[in-house]
Parts: sequence; structure tokens; C-alpha cells
Amino acid sequence: MVNLIELSEENWMDFAGLSVDENQKHYLASNIGILARGYVYRYSRANVIGIVFDGTPIGLAMVRDMDDEPACYELQQFMIDRNFQGKGYGFEALKLILARLKDEQKYDCVEVCVKMEDAQAIHVYEKAGFVDTGYIDDDVPDSYNLVYRFEGDDKLEDVGIRIINVEEPTEKQLISRTILEALPDWFGIPESREQYIRESVSQPFFVAYDSEKPIGFLCLKETGKETVELCVMGVLKDYHRKGVGRKLFEQAREKAKQAGYSFMQVKTVQMGRYEDYDATNHFYLSLGFKEFEVFPTLWDEWNPCQIYVMTL
Repeated sequence: MVNLIELSEENWMDFAGLSVDENQKHYLASNIGILARGYVYRYSRANVIGIVFDGTPIGLAMVRDMDDEPACYELQQFMIDRNFQGKGYGFEALKLILARLKDEQKYDCVEVCVKMEDAQAIHVYEKAGFVDTGYIDDDVPDSYNLVYRFEGDDKLEDVGIRIINVEEPTEKQLISRTILEALPDWFGIPESREQYIRESVSQPFFVAYDSEKPIGFLCLKETGKETVELCVMGVLKDYHRKGVGRKLFEQAREKAKQAGYSFMQVKTVQMGRYEDYDATNHFYLSLGFKEFEVFPTLWDEWNPCQIYVMTL
């Protein structure tokens, strides 16, 4: 039977000696490297996990927290010794790791970066329920970014948060002003912020509430007969990385589909310009948006406009 165990002073050398085939070594770190990464990423709550079969060490995995939006668990390393591959042990171990993380429920998903040519690993991840996010990291353009989402979890309901479609114009203005003025890192230009607030009155408007307190909102804007734009979204900082933005988007996307739109777009600042906006870009990509086009001067030369699109 496959089990997960904690590493200790007594057993870590048993796992350090495990290895993969030569043609797999460029896909991941050595086992000593995996153990070292567990130490280097200790402030990200890195956890190196031992994998055993009937008490015999057969593999290692390393999981850490990723707090940048979209926040998630990162399965950074996962290996099964070459003598135990092809027996289903890797799949069983992966399911145990996912179950452990689901029980913890700090995040609602797990991400893994895997080389495009590593067909064996991709098969195991897809079998376990991972799907391609469509995001390609410029630092590793030869790798897929896969994500596993915990089905049946609704962290928002557990803490009393609900999503409501608000219709009353005055209420829309009050909520949008309260949220946007609390987020100067993203909405620090007064003219742009005021335009968002004015336009929110006539737009489909979705609000996340914690009890009676509005903590985030999202507006949609029709840009064509078939296309709607995610015009503006903001979530109070205290509620970042809690799934609020994702729930707002899911509600808005469903309403857009019901209204008969075929496509959704969103505008943001091109990746690589600002750290805060890079986190926003990663969030949109994790939702399923794809890169469409960059307009370098639509706003100004310091803020090249990146447009993402998705099919509804």
C-alpha cells in the first residue's frame, strides 16, 4: 500500500538515494536538490514528503505555498524511483497528496509546471484531474502549467461570504467607490477611478459580501453584439487569495452566457511591467483567458494595454 510519511533525521538518507532514469533527470531536481529546496523555500511553508510502498521508500514530493494571486499550492517536485515506475504508485501517491491539501483547505487549487515533452508525467497529472491553464511562463516556455481544483469545496460559504447581483444605481456607486479607493496600487489614478465609478451605474454589477459588508465587486460592459468585457474588478486586500475574485468571475461569466454573449475580454497592463499587475495577469490566465493582443499606446507608453479573451 502506498503511504505518505514525514522526513526525519533517521530516514531522509533512505529517500536521498532514490533516482529516476537518465532520460528523466532533466525534468526535475535530484533528490538531494529536492531536499535542499525544501529548506530554501521554508518561508513559503515548503514541505518535502516521503512516498513509501509497504514501508519501502519509493519517491519524494515537495509542496509549497504560492501567495501571489492566483494563490495556490505549488507541487514543485514529484518523483518515483525508476525501480517502482509503471506500477500505478505515482498516481496513488499524487491522489494522497491532493487529499491532504484538500483537507487543509488553505487554497482551492494546486498548480504544477511540467515539461511539454514529459508525456509520462502529463498522463499521470491529467489522470488525477489536472488541466492545462493555457498559461506559458516566459522563463520556462517549454512547459505546461497545469492546475487541479478541489471539487465540492466552497470556502466562501464556509466563512459567510455570498455573491449578489446589485441593481440599485446609488448602491453601485457607493460600493465601487469604497472598494476602489481602498486599492490605490491598482486604482491610484483619480480620473480613471472616477470613470469606473460613473460607468458602474449602468453596468451588470456583482458584489461579494462578508455578512453585510461589501468586500469586492465586478462590472461587465457590452463591447459588441457577441462580446462582453470584464470592465473592472476589485477585492479588498484583506480578502485577497481567498477565492473571492474567482467566485465573482464565475457568477459574472454565467450571467454573460445566459445573456447570449459568445466572448469575454479583459484589459490589463502587459506582463512584466509591474509586480501587482503581473499577479493580476496570472489570475486572469488561471481563469481561462488567453492572450489576444497588446496595444502599446492605447493608454500610454508606460502602461501598454494587454487584452485577454475567452470563449463563453
